[in-house]
Amino acid sequence: MSARRSAKPGEINAVSQKLLIYAVLALGSLLMLLPFFWMVSTAFKKSGAVFIQPIQWIPKEPTLDNFKKLFIDFQFQNYIGNTVWLTAVNMAGYMVSCALVAYGFATQRYKHKNALFLLVLATMMLPKEVIFYPRFILFKYLGLYGTMAPLWLPAFFGDAFQIFLMRQFFMGIPTELGEAAKIDGCSRLRIFGKIYLPLSKPVMATSAIYIFMFHWNDFFGPLIYITKESNRTAALALMYLKSSFYVQSLMPTQMCGAIVTAMPCLLLYYFCQRYFVAGMTVSTGVEK
Repeated sequence: MSARRSAKPGEINAVSQKLLIYAVLALGSLLMLLPFFWMVSTAFKKSGAVFIQPIQWIPKEPTLDNFKKLFIDFQFQNYIGNTVWLTAVNMAGYMVSCALVAYGFATQRYKHKNALFLLVLATMMLPKEVIFYPRFILFKYLGLYGTMAPLWLPAFFGDAFQIFLMRQFFMGIPTELGEAAKIDGCSRLRIFGKIYLPLSKPVMATSAIYIFMFHWNDFFGPLIYITKESNRTAALALMYLKSSFYVQSLMPTQMCGAIVTAMPCLLLYYFCQRYFVAGMTVSTGVEK
């Protein structure tokens, strides 16, 4: 019988380093998840058990009354409905407008195309605070202040980052496919709809995740433009719930609202993460 090969010192060091890295990552993940665990635990506690020391990570008397209070007393489902509608309209607007502009930059040939594309990219360097005031004055002048229109109307005019992301992906699609379809009599829009869009599911899913995450959790826009309680979004409703005079007694209810608001984002990323990773593998070069 042959003796077993003894491990070399270098192999032992490599294994030790991997174990140390995994231990550090596990510890870091646990620290990051502690606030989430506390939020879930608090949502099922009674009001008097929230500030008991030491912290009760597992409630001794779990209850669902906080969720009932959230949906029956505060009608939180109405704010969730507003958020769903607003997010859906923004996703539709950005996906259509950005995809069409990106398709034009990626496939069409015209004078000063690269200069126009660089100009679009230059808008990414403008802080949101710089364009906020002119946009606010514009919507105020148009009589749209106090409505939900300022929160979805800009989506139909594109976004520089989404245009860049889609354009880089479109450039990776062989141009021969579009040229062959053009010879067969397909129009540019038909080539876009029949060839480019079906092949662009990863980048479209990536853009959808970005757009969904931003508008689902958007707080500043609704805070500025929404004046009616019936038009409030979930993020804005949580802020008003937090501003209540009964902060201590409503803490579990606030955590219930936070869970309901966070779950769609977590589920979306969990089921679409492979598209997200695939969509990020795009070229970063500029066509000459």
